[in-house]
Amino acid sequence: MKRDNHQKFNTIYLINIIIMCLISLASLSGILYMTFRGSRLTNLETEKDRTEGRDALLGQMEDAFREGRDPLSVIRSLYPDRVVIDDYGSYSFYPLEDVPRSSFAPEDFEKDERGILTYTGTRFEHVRSGIDINQNTFSIDFEKMKEQGMEFVNIYAGRFNSRQEFLSDEISADQMQKAEDAGMEIFVYVTLTARNAEAGEIEGQELVSWLENWKGHCSDEIGLQMVYPSREPANEIARLGWTEGVLAACRVLKEAGYRPVICADDKTFCGLLDLPQLEDYSKWLQEYGDYPYYPYEFQTWRYGASIMLDGVDGSVFLCLRFEE
Repeated sequence: MKRDNHQKFNTIYLINIIIMCLISLASLSGILYMTFRGSRLTNLETEKDRTEGRDALLGQMEDAFREGRDPLSVIRSLYPDRVVIDDYGSYSFYPLEDVPRSSFAPEDFEKDERGILTYTGTRFEHVRSGIDINQNTFSIDFEKMKEQGMEFVNIYAGRFNSRQEFLSDEISADQMQKAEDAGMEIFVYVTLTARNAEAGEIEGQELVSWLENWKGHCSDEIGLQMVYPSREPANEIARLGWTEGVLAACRVLKEAGYRPVICADDKTFCGLLDLPQLEDYSKWLQEYGDYPYYPYEFQTWRYGASIMLDGVDGSVFLCLRFEE
């Protein structure tokens, strides 16, 4: 009898286990069903959101083009966390750097019929107009430049070749003398080719020697122009070398009593140089337009060419200099 009771108990226990397993399986099936169903719904919702987002974006682009905005400005508006550069028909995208930003807006500038910009913002108390001249400026009347509101001149004085030899511009000496006679403030800039610290130091020393003849005739602020190489993209190793080169040249000039500034276009600043390492030096920006898109701080802006100034034979570029 005891054995029958024991068998009966085991049978009931086994039935309970089976029932619990069935309940668990049913629960699990429900969970799996809801999970798969939820996943399917989530995927559908995600696809719906993606489609709606794409349609909204296309609508914004369509409206922008209908308003007459140029493609570059539209693309830039779509990438607020990137610096987008027009690279002769293609576009380069650079992440924003953690360096001091500028605060210019389109409404900070007004352009007259000659193409000359006037700063109308409030951040800078002193903003001066000037010109930038190079070997393509064949002759220039600096007195007429002053009459037309130009207060300073940036003069391209030459470049270094691949052997770190300085090739001075033949016209620059004559231009500096005439600008000085007219009472204009003179800033000199040259093109560096140094791809490492050793080459930068050599070029800096060569430049200091050349500047000995012009002490007291031009500002002690000397522009070191960097140009993005045309035949090769700048990878991280190349960027490190170019940055070390210009820093070495800056140190040599600074030790000699000059104030070096770095001169480049927006692509060169963003794609060739490591900007956080260059924070101690002022910048001359070469970017053409009605207001500067380049997002970082700079002191001088070469914003365009002018064919409407009297007294110029050849090319002359227009500049603004921002002084707090």
